[in-house]
Amino acid sequence: MPDPQHRPTVLACDTSQQACSVALALADGNIIERLEETGRGHTEKLPLMIADILESSGVGLQDVDRLGVTVGPGTFAGVRVGLAAMRAIRISHHLPLYPITTTHALALPIQQMMQEDEAHHCIVAIDARRGELYCQIFDAQGHPVSEVMAHTPEALVKIIAKEGVSRSNIIGSGSEILAALMRADAVSCLEMPFWPQAGLIADWVARQEVLPENTPPPEPLYLRPPDAALPDASSFLTRQEG
Repeated sequence: MPDPQHRPTVLACDTSQQACSVALALADGNIIERLEETGRGHTEKLPLMIADILESSGVGLQDVDRLGVTVGPGTFAGVRVGLAAMRAIRISHHLPLYPITTTHALALPIQQMMQEDEAHHCIVAIDARRGELYCQIFDAQGHPVSEVMAHTPEALVKIIAKEGVSRSNIIGSGSEILAALMRADAVSCLEMPFWPQAGLIADWVARQEVLPENTPPPEPLYLRPPDAALPDASSFLTRQEG
């Protein structure tokens, strides 16, 4: 754990879902956060929100000790926006960048609510469209029980049963879809935000061990190809050299 006498200052962001979120975790323990439900437009919103939160708090990038960002799964463009911004700051200011999956970030608030002796698991289910859910299972202490998955709801029910999960709290945009296929008396759909909160991510980053030197930058976590077809090379205009 970091030295409690020197809590790192952390800048974190999330653009993996339908919101754009930026936060600063300060050395005194206070957290400043900005969050907008954007749907689209992460590319335009994120730089402005980062500049605003730094200016309003009187903190410069030279004062930041760590960076945090969600790496997916999520919208194809959204994941790339947040990662690109944080990787650029990482390079320009030589800062360690801590990745967190979208599913883990969504589970952070429920982990604060649950008691360690509770038998309930936490299941994060995100509507991934095309009849699939992104999903990850956590135990009552917030430790991952499974990897992040992309499956149909029917397949996930079988996987959850195989993992021995009998009682669970389900959160995320796909929670009701998944719960409808599970035993009603064994699950609870909690009313939680459908998108990660950068304030919780920044606090999580501040509590992590120091990253080893020369840790490579995080890569996006894509569990399937993008919904939109990427253009092939023949669709680009070419310039003839004279």
